[in-house]
Amino acid sequence: METNHSENIPINTNKIGQLSFNLGVFFLSTALPISGIFLIVSIFISFVETKFQLLNDKWNLIILFIGGLFIFNSLRFNFLDFNSLPEIERTVSTLDLFNWIPLFILFTSSQYYLRNESQRLIFSRYLISGTIPVLISCILQYRFKIYGPFKTLYGLIVIFNKDLGVDEGVSGLFSNPNYTGMWLSITLPILLLLIIQKKRLNLKKIILVLVLIFLIYSIFLTLSRNALASLLSTFLIIFGIKKILLLSFLIFFIYLSFGILDTFINLRDLNLIGEFQIQNLINKLSMNNISNFSEFTRIKIWLNTLKLIVQKPIFGFGASTFPIVFYNSTNLKMQHSHNMPLQLAYDYGLPISLLLTSFIAFLFLKSFYNIFQTRNLNNQFLFNRCWLASCVVAILSHIYDITYYDGKISILIWIFIAGLKCINDECNFLKIKSNHTK
Repeated sequence: METNHSENIPINTNKIGQLSFNLGVFFLSTALPISGIFLIVSIFISFVETKFQLLNDKWNLIILFIGGLFIFNSLRFNFLDFNSLPEIERTVSTLDLFNWIPLFILFTSSQYYLRNESQRLIFSRYLISGTIPVLISCILQYRFKIYGPFKTLYGLIVIFNKDLGVDEGVSGLFSNPNYTGMWLSITLPILLLLIIQKKRLNLKKIILVLVLIFLIYSIFLTLSRNALASLLSTFLIIFGIKKILLLSFLIFFIYLSFGILDTFINLRDLNLIGEFQIQNLINKLSMNNISNFSEFTRIKIWLNTLKLIVQKPIFGFGASTFPIVFYNSTNLKMQHSHNMPLQLAYDYGLPISLLLTSFIAFLFLKSFYNIFQTRNLNNQFLFNRCWLASCVVAILSHIYDITYYDGKISILIWIFIAGLKCINDECNFLKIKSNHTK
């Protein structure tokens, strides 16, 4: 929303809202409660500043309508279907709404702070600055064997740094290596953008390149297949196939250089990546069983989840019931379905799953089309492409796994989707302006 209504309220409110939003992003990875306070302040100010005009946007109205369906479905489960699962506490199922409703509101309000390239650039700097502690925690966990958990504010802030087993990936301050891999994968395109934008080699660019090296290194240490796949998709979107081939030659050259260097220095003694971690990573990426596709664990989970969805396709089984129902049906212990559309269909029914999935897919595809259609009209093409790459990572990874239920990850994802919506609006404006000048 370009309209500025600051004349009706104190002049500093706009700046306070923007600063609160950026500080919320900065503290997001390390101190979720503190981040939440800043983001709540920014939400309130965004609606005051725009006099709730954000709610007039069709995209925002649709997502809030979907939020209403979430609430209706949850209420229905608690009052009508709850007795079918007496083991589940009502509060656990109801609390799942906090994974969705506040974030739909955040999606709406964040657009006020991501309207233009300047705002998104400042956001990017705060995000990368806030990611540095994640990298430090990964290095401390892997190289220096410093283990937690470290707690403060009565346990509200926890830095996990779990004891690292030989076949486990690095998790750093997150509770799970997949969460760490997801965070680093989403932020990688933005870090690449900040580096590419700096044409001259100076101290800031050197620091950013060092952060990039540690970030990619940490992605490998997580042993997360999703993170590694995201690494490839990021480079493909940002650099294209030709530059990826050149990058492959560069990697091969570096590999040869290490081989030569190893004749003078025993690089294995450096233990940059342990042999057990390398073997575990190879095993995860192995495609030996591709001929027996139906025996993949993920495929089994998805097929059994589909069988459950067919039993209650309209309203689902209710949030938080998956572990019990899935175990009763299959004797397998699983916390979720490892596929977000399937999980939504199981929890809240097919209509809600289809609506929310279609909303995100349509916004992404429309933005993708507009970004590349206006590449000659828009000097922000590189920025938009990097932002798009972060969204690709967030969306595609939830087809194979679910990291959404970590609050830090879900907040970051919806902020990026909000930014993508702003980019789409800018591209639409450029197309209209271009047509008028012809």
